[in-house]
Amino acid sequence: MSGDTDRLSEPPPTEIAPGDLAALFPLDRSYTFLNHGSFGSVPHEVRAEQERWSREIEARPIEMLGRRMASLLEFARQDVARFVGTAPERVGFVTNATEGVNAVLRSIDWKAGDEIVVLDHVYNAMRQSVRRLEGEFGVVMRRAEVALPVDSPARFVEAVERACSPRTRLLLIDHITSPTAVVVPVAEIVAAARRRGILTLVDGAHSPGSVALAIDAIGADWYTANLHKWVCAPKGCALLVPSAERAAATHPLATSHAFGEGFVREFEWQGTRDFTPWLAVSAALRFFERFGWDRVRARNQAMAAWSQRVLCAHWGVQPLTPLDGTMLASMAAVRLPDTARAGFASVEAFQAHLYAAERIEIPVIDWPSGWHVRVSCHLHTAPRDVARLAEVVAALAARR
Repeated sequence: MSGDTDRLSEPPPTEIAPGDLAALFPLDRSYTFLNHGSFGSVPHEVRAEQERWSREIEARPIEMLGRRMASLLEFARQDVARFVGTAPERVGFVTNATEGVNAVLRSIDWKAGDEIVVLDHVYNAMRQSVRRLEGEFGVVMRRAEVALPVDSPARFVEAVERACSPRTRLLLIDHITSPTAVVVPVAEIVAAARRRGILTLVDGAHSPGSVALAIDAIGADWYTANLHKWVCAPKGCALLVPSAERAAATHPLATSHAFGEGFVREFEWQGTRDFTPWLAVSAALRFFERFGWDRVRARNQAMAAWSQRVLCAHWGVQPLTPLDGTMLASMAAVRLPDTARAGFASVEAFQAHLYAAERIEIPVIDWPSGWHVRVSCHLHTAPRDVARLAEVVAALAARR
């Protein structure tokens, strides 16, 4: 620790390997990148693997797409299934978790008055997907409200149970909330919903690579997740896992030649598209295996918890989740000082100022408890990055 971090309240976590880990990623080092959670960076060697597959496809397109793709995707499915804790025959590749959620929503026979319960922390694309069903089928969206700050995972369980009613058909629950970066006790919530006969769909957009994942142990009817966030696979790499009971009735959004041939076949061929993100996912898994996935997750969680503690202390604000980091994975939401936001008409204006004037890339979120930033921590995130954010925001608060 030196210079930038000396003024912070505690030393940062120890790195898991020597050297400049950020150099393994093609990030522009002229700015401070604290938003891996939105769109992360793909390591150099994973990009090289994707480019290798792309060259092979372009060299022999009919052979690669028409004859070999199914067997190539099977290898990727096996690697992914081992990593997320499920069977390869229940891994369907999709481009992102939003596509996965919508594939499920379009595979259910809705009746007017059916209720879908979501958290008020739900990702907006999911909220909009349910809103579309409201207009088309008369489905009703109910919100389980969990106020910030939140002191215990039990608050989510209690809120969901309050929101459910005899008309609740589906529970769409986040594993890690996107706007507030809280880890939700999905296994407990899924078990409670199953006892009441309610279907469950878990949006695990931020989970693979961020928490130790065992999808089958969670027991949801469907689980969808991104591999292009914390696993750092190329953009457009995600998965949908139905339970064995739901697989046959789960179909992709695009109906193509393989319709009726089973879950895996339908999802692996939805027409001509870019298959290279899925072909390169094994390289992404191997990239982090050199450090050890348990160590990677533990380091990033420790870095997120440290960031929360030092920013709260530096800015004089109350934490939004427990300071021990037990409700965090690789991200932390930290409330901004009220004085720092003075003079900014919106969170968009504040975020634009941080980027344009200070070269800090981080989301700023408007929440009923106040504005907050969401700090993302991966191997390329250094303590000096968090220290710079701390000083810039403190200076804004002092000036205003």
